[in-house]
Amino acid sequence: MNYSVNRAMVIGSGVMGAGIAAHLANAGVPVYLIDIVPAELTPEEEGKGLTLENPGVRNRIVNQGLAFLQKSKPTGLFSKSKLDLITVGNTEDNFDWAQEADLIIEVVIENLAIKREVMATVDKLRKEKSIVATNT
Repeated sequence: MNYSVNRAMVIGSGVMGAGIAAHLANAGVPVYLIDIVPAELTPEEEGKGLTLENPGVRNRIVNQGLAFLQKSKPTGLFSKSKLDLITVGNTEDNFDWAQEADLIIEVVIENLAIKREVMATVDKLRKEKSIVATNT
């Protein structure tokens, strides 16, 4: 059987999720990296007059994961140019990106109820022949 992974999705942008996204990017695979939307503003965001609807706020968690990846020593990226292969988003606005992914990897918090919810959503959205995996 021939199977190509032309696009991947990683759900969860913590150390493991961001690292997995980096490895996929290193292999030349475009990857969507998504995480949850924050439940509240930081004091800095409040001071700037932002709301929970601001795109920067909505992607704060995933952007923090990506920033940590870039600062880690050694970094998980072979080169900074590989960063261009990672597109960030969140589970409320961008979960439908799963429809484009050939490989979907769940890397969320170790909470069975949350994992089941994520996998149920993935199952509703994914392509018929996509591969779904978990980091657990």
